[in-house]
Amino acid sequence: MTPLFDALKKYKGVKARFHMPSHGGKSMPDDEGLFASAPFDVTELSFSDNLSCSAGVIKAAEDLAAKAYGADHTLFFADGATSALRTALLCVRGESIAFLGEMHKSFYAAERLFSLSVTDISSPQEIVNGKFRAVCVTSPDYYGRVKDVAAIARKCREAGALLIVDEAHGAHFAYSSLLPESAVKYADLVIHGAHKTLPVFTGGAMLHVKDALYQKAREARREVVGTSPSYLVLASLDYARDLFEREGEAYYAAVKGEVERVKTAHPQVEVLPSDDFSRVVILQKGGGHALSSEMETAGVFVEAADADRVVLIVTPFNYTCLEQAFCVADGFDGKNAEYPDISDIIGKKSKYDVGVYPPGVPLVKAGETISKEQADVLRANLDRLFGTVDGKIIT
Repeated sequence: MTPLFDALKKYKGVKARFHMPSHGGKSMPDDEGLFASAPFDVTELSFSDNLSCSAGVIKAAEDLAAKAYGADHTLFFADGATSALRTALLCVRGESIAFLGEMHKSFYAAERLFSLSVTDISSPQEIVNGKFRAVCVTSPDYYGRVKDVAAIARKCREAGALLIVDEAHGAHFAYSSLLPESAVKYADLVIHGAHKTLPVFTGGAMLHVKDALYQKAREARREVVGTSPSYLVLASLDYARDLFEREGEAYYAAVKGEVERVKTAHPQVEVLPSDDFSRVVILQKGGGHALSSEMETAGVFVEAADADRVVLIVTPFNYTCLEQAFCVADGFDGKNAEYPDISDIIGKKSKYDVGVYPPGVPLVKAGETISKEQADVLRANLDRLFGTVDGKIIT
């Protein structure tokens, strides 16, 4: 059942459109068929609902997603997990918020935009009764490692704090018993960047919400999202949920089998431990960027690379190509890249949040003094940094 997707299908053959977007539902005459989806690209019409106050087919699709994930309620987003995270944080604006471990740069941006009261804690033991209204964690991280969300949730309940989990890279967890358990079971607000691991158009995201926070979250979403959401993105959320509910177990059984087979066939390729077998991280000390470039030359494009690692997101739609990536890694000569000298930034305060993107976690925060260790990491990833101006780290 795909109510939103079906509604757009019915509109495909309409005779005339006098509304945005102004391509009129006609596929553009491009040779590659890039605009073949134009007939499904619509705006808020009588049949298509309104994301800011979903009550029709979008709401029906959201309710089906909530059921699939075991959530009380689910809200759709067409502009990424950043908007979902901002919506979650608006639900606790004005309260004391703690965060445990690394957070995406959008978290710190929201802290500044919304003037949030945020405290960095190093252990769940610091979640003491009455001290914080909400606790935020990221799980899984960019490399497929998950936190003990169940234990953190118990600590939050004991302390009377809400738990917000940025599970942007774990939208697929709910669809296979072979994958880690989803945070939706334990947390009050869970963010999913669905396009990261599901067959969803870029920007497709969800926020899963406990009943007590639902109306507040709906109101917060109205403050955050744009007024022209992509229905292609929204419909892909609906379609992917239906597909993976039916096929997820079989899909990920096949993925897991191939990942294990390829790793066994290439024992000399070092793969870092991960809680999520579909997140394959190849370790290549000092040669991460070079290995990524060599893979690209062979026609294999990876999710990301840094100085030491290459990250591959393995899905039901690309797992049969994993062998190609490992063959390149197998034959890699181990050459290390040479990096420019940026030692002049050591000991100076950074003007902006700066880090490697992806994953988008600030290594140096605005106003923080840059250490030699931080400078070394930044130096080895100069072509992948955020927070720079014309490629330069501003102090």
